[in-house]
Amino acid sequence: MKAGSSHPDRCAVCSDPIVQNAGVGRRRRYCGTACRRRAQRHRQAHRPPAPAAEQQGPLGRAVATEVNRLARQLLDSELRAEELGTLLERAEAIRRELEIYTAAAVQDARYRGEKWESVAKAAHVAPETARARWGPERVARMMLLHANDKRAAPVRWRGPQQGTSSDRQDAAGDDTSEVSFPAGQLASALAHLQVNSGMTIREVAEFTMLSPSFISRVLSGDRLPTWDLVCTLAERFGSDPAELRVLFEAAHGMTAQGRRPATAAIAQLHAAVRGLYWAAKSPSPERIERASKGTVTAGEARRVLTGHDVPDWDVLAALVHALGGRPFDIKPLWEAVHYSFLMCDDPRLPEGVSHIGTKSAAG
Repeated sequence: MKAGSSHPDRCAVCSDPIVQNAGVGRRRRYCGTACRRRAQRHRQAHRPPAPAAEQQGPLGRAVATEVNRLARQLLDSELRAEELGTLLERAEAIRRELEIYTAAAVQDARYRGEKWESVAKAAHVAPETARARWGPERVARMMLLHANDKRAAPVRWRGPQQGTSSDRQDAAGDDTSEVSFPAGQLASALAHLQVNSGMTIREVAEFTMLSPSFISRVLSGDRLPTWDLVCTLAERFGSDPAELRVLFEAAHGMTAQGRRPATAAIAQLHAAVRGLYWAAKSPSPERIERASKGTVTAGEARRVLTGHDVPDWDVLAALVHALGGRPFDIKPLWEAVHYSFLMCDDPRLPEGVSHIGTKSAAG
């Protein structure tokens, strides 16, 4: 009975009288377990959907891209006949990434509406085991730890309106447009330059006076190098460290530098694009055209990569995307070029540059 009332309490489901326990404590709302479960099922059935901003979407695709990158690195290591320790480290990195992928794929399926029973059947486990392994809170913690290990932001859903890089692949199966973690892009560029240089992991380690294991981790993206080490490696591999500057800053979460003279701004922009080009393993201009579905012609790609053109933003953004980069990392450099060029006293193009596009993206 409620305090100060002569009428008994009623069950919120069946309206039968409820005998309350004497003393303090939370008062009973249901007459028994059956009514409590009926109320719980009713709440679940009538629970409003999560707002669109809180809904989650495909997580597995980004992780699968990273698995693909690590697998290519393992194959490269096999072809270079690297030492067993390096091969096993690369295999272990793939195994860890596959665990993350499994959790991400299950989470994607759950957000598509699949029941735990179907998830459990696909994974060959009991439904209770599936819930325990891949519940949303546990997966969120796994993705956060995964992001911390990669020194990257946790994987988030982009939403269908933004599209994904894989939508830009052509029928030939080009993978230049796959966007990976910034740390992974820096590692990919360094690894590509290392392969082109002909140096082995052990030779690089001896030159830098670092262990082969550490160099292997840098080239696989498991360790972020300092800027001094990036410069040392780039110069040893016969490349310009400036081409890796934006990749390095993105991997470390740094922002672009302030305004610079027009010539320096153009050089920095072209260097950043070439860094993405190395990270994408030097795709041909024709392959870039296919990956961008014609938004960037082979001729435009060739002129930008050789430093002769600064294209309109929509062309440059498509080129960056086709190379696996993030346009928002490059746009401040593109804007710096236009600011510097439009504000300078001499309107002539810098030597070696034949065209600077002026058309920006809408908004």
